[in-house]
Amino acid sequence: MAEFYEVLAGRRSVRRFRPDPVPEAEVREIVRWATLAPSASNRQMWKFVAVADAGVKAAMREAVERAIDELARAVPGVKGVGGMKGWSFFFADAPVVIAVFGEEYRSRTDDALKARGLAAAEIDRLRARPDLQSIGAAVQTLLLAAHAKGYGTCWMCAPVLAAREIERLLGVEERWRLVALVPLGVPAERPKSPGRKRLEEVFTYLGGPREG
Repeated sequence: MAEFYEVLAGRRSVRRFRPDPVPEAEVREIVRWATLAPSASNRQMWKFVAVADAGVKAAMREAVERAIDELARAVPGVKGVGGMKGWSFFFADAPVVIAVFGEEYRSRTDDALKARGLAAAEIDRLRARPDLQSIGAAVQTLLLAAHAKGYGTCWMCAPVLAAREIERLLGVEERWRLVALVPLGVPAERPKSPGRKRLEEVFTYLGGPREG
């Protein structure tokens, strides 16, 4: 049990990687652990595409750069958009980048709410997107499995700005939507913990009399 908690406490977001290749068998095992995550109705609405080809990674990077440049041109008055480049491309320098895709999940409850006349935004508010929650659980499991095997990862959402082009580059079917990129490799850095809020700031316990 102690080792499990050490994995939880020791995982960090890694943004610099050594050039050492990651064996395909290792990637497969890490993704296999990720697929054990819980999902709504056990639909397992995820797909993982691991990219080790340097040319494909470069094309993905270029797609992200174009997407950021286009956004910066469209909203010149919004500060910081161009600065996204500093932390949106490093996935291409990792030996492997895992593209995580999800498909939409709608249950009978969603259908009932729609039939009742609720707008999509309100349905999402009441249902809290079980599909994205499920995929998030899989990504977190992937990060922990990779760390347990000595690899570094980083959960990246900024590159999703180029979702449509990345989906095309990787040849996924229309029903699959890019959710995140996860670079994977041997860490070339040992990031310090960025710190966490105190438990009292994020936790409330409503129950009977306190012990002691």
